[in-house]
Amino acid sequence: MTEVYVLVERKKSTLMKILTAVVLVIGILFALFSLIAPLFLSGALILLVVWYFFLFRNSKEFEYSFFDGELRFAKIMNKSRRKRLRVFTMDDVIQIAPAGDRSIYKYEQDNTVKKIDYTSGNKDVPHYNLIMKDENGVSMISYEPDDKYLDAICVKYGQKVIRR
Repeated sequence: MTEVYVLVERKKSTLMKILTAVVLVIGILFALFSLIAPLFLSGALILLVVWYFFLFRNSKEFEYSFFDGELRFAKIMNKSRRKRLRVFTMDDVIQIAPAGDRSIYKYEQDNTVKKIDYTSGNKDVPHYNLIMKDENGVSMISYEPDDKYLDAICVKYGQKVIRR
């Protein structure tokens, strides 16, 4: 058995990009004003540190892995801190299908189904929906597996996977 991993970087939101630019501009203005009044220097330093964290320490990645009938989802913050999100077996999975596929349409339209998004947020990238049932009810996880990942699942659980 081989273990298959997929790593997807989450796209930063437009609001975060705008906020990062605004903090940088205000920080530079404070730095320029500090030439006139040294009081602004501490404000400039604080804003530039905040800008650094917004720009470089605010990355989020999702990792999907499959090994011997077990699916694992994890979130990796700032390329260093890892948090396990979900772990379950393929016995809990009802269906894995492309988003918008008619086989999972009833789950996509049902408001009682818990919807979880582990995608990159890019509109151009097609994603799959994984429908699963556990003790908490039915959940739909949106994620972006690659062909190698889906091939590994299809070896034993091909009846649960619909491919593009």
